[in-house]
Amino acid sequence: MSMSHSRPESPSPVAGFAAALAEHLPGRWQAGPATTLVAQEAGNDRIWHSGPLAYAALDAADVQRCVLTSPYGLQLYVLPRPHRSGQFLVLPMLPAGCHQEHVKGLPSPRGIAVPADPVRAASAVRRRMLLEYRFASLPALRAASVGHLQVQVTFDAERRPRIRTTYVRALIELLARDGFLLDPATGDCHLPDSLPDEQISRQLIKSLERLRHLDFNVSVRSSVPPGSPSRPPAPRANLPKGPSR
Repeated sequence: MSMSHSRPESPSPVAGFAAALAEHLPGRWQAGPATTLVAQEAGNDRIWHSGPLAYAALDAADVQRCVLTSPYGLQLYVLPRPHRSGQFLVLPMLPAGCHQEHVKGLPSPRGIAVPADPVRAASAVRRRMLLEYRFASLPALRAASVGHLQVQVTFDAERRPRIRTTYVRALIELLARDGFLLDPATGDCHLPDSLPDEQISRQLIKSLERLRHLDFNVSVRSSVPPGSPSRPPAPRANLPKGPSR
């Protein structure tokens, strides 16, 4: 009797391209998993400027996308260009903590089409998008700021922490150092869902203590209804700050 051996699934074309593109971009970009688009996918709302090229792709249900994230709180939405097998679209997303109301009236960086060759694509992104994207993000982050050096912590329906900040130094601590991810749909930082509750609680407390020592003002608000299943407790919001710098 012949035996069939299952082969490991190869990455989707967009996942492989996005991972290779991230490797060739400056600034330690990381590619997230490929996700199949559905109508009005949550991440679509945070695309800063899709341009006319992306409309058909974003309306398709059988297209996959990946999101690249930098430790500075910027994200790039990557998906195949419709009807062009040798091209992908790279679209700038709103910076961490920002929403559409924060960029009204501001010049927006535009999405671009790039070749399927990751090296040439990275060159095009650097030349035609990144600098404009970084400069445009500065006034957007200022508009979204809720106060000087503010870091806001809330908890979702599963009692998992969500951290919102518009300060690059805080984002670097969370995204590059502490293993947080940046949610494309909300612009909030969160820990991977695969982590056990105890590890999430320990990491959250360590991260918030470090941010306080860097003079960030951390506010913690629990929106969990009474009687919800046990999840990591909210750390105290009034822990002493470190010495000012």
